[in-house]
Amino acid sequence: MVTELTWSEASLRRLIASVPSAPAAYGPWWESPDGRRLAAAIHANLAGPVVSGVRNRTGRGIERAEVLGLVVEAFAPPSGLLRGLRSAVTERPIGYLVRSLVNALSRETGWELQEIPPDFASTGAQGTSRRLAAAILATTAALEPLTPSRLRPSLGRGIEQLVDRALDGALSRLHTRAAQDAELHRLGWGPTQIRALVNAVIGPRPDHARASLIAGFLAVPDWRPEESPAHRGALHSYARRMLRAESRAAADVRVMETA
Repeated sequence: MVTELTWSEASLRRLIASVPSAPAAYGPWWESPDGRRLAAAIHANLAGPVVSGVRNRTGRGIERAEVLGLVVEAFAPPSGLLRGLRSAVTERPIGYLVRSLVNALSRETGWELQEIPPDFASTGAQGTSRRLAAAILATTAALEPLTPSRLRPSLGRGIEQLVDRALDGALSRLHTRAAQDAELHRLGWGPTQIRALVNAVIGPRPDHARASLIAGFLAVPDWRPEESPAHRGALHSYARRMLRAESRAAADVRVMETA
């Protein structure tokens, strides 16, 4: 009979220390008393926080059973996740494990946008695939009410240009490259407004996927960003930054007119 596990950092450390490193012994281990204790503890204590974390990040729900399935897969030798959990520098393995699982499940649902996959667009913004074109239209519709009226006519083209730049290189450099983009400047977008647009469309650094509108619409075309706290916050941030930028620009014009 398997006794109930008291969920704690110490008990998790003890159990993960017993996970075998030999592939042949790994599968049967989950049928051992320690394996069953860990499975029960994950279902009772870990699944809830992970499900909530994925929902808060993506606005989408997952099944609790998916959490245990991912742990079984991620712990299979050789396991980088186990090495991290067993490391002496990992002070809180439960928190480490929750964050790792939330990140992994978010990637699986299509929200981890490290780079826009090349198959989404055949020749950049001028030759977008149907799926990416639909995501651009949906992103444009979500941002249009929050965009100053003078920039609304160029919003869709601006988003296409950002996607084109994202396809050209690493997202870590996109904010700087976009702020200097001649086409965006020609469309009337200033550096502050461009950075606000990048944050909303591609997502802020370093975790782009957490609040990326384009990633959300690529994953689920009929998705509502307002249902995700992170994306709802991104919309509010975009509106605030655009309003401040327009107010500063208007103030500069008034100063020039009175000079």
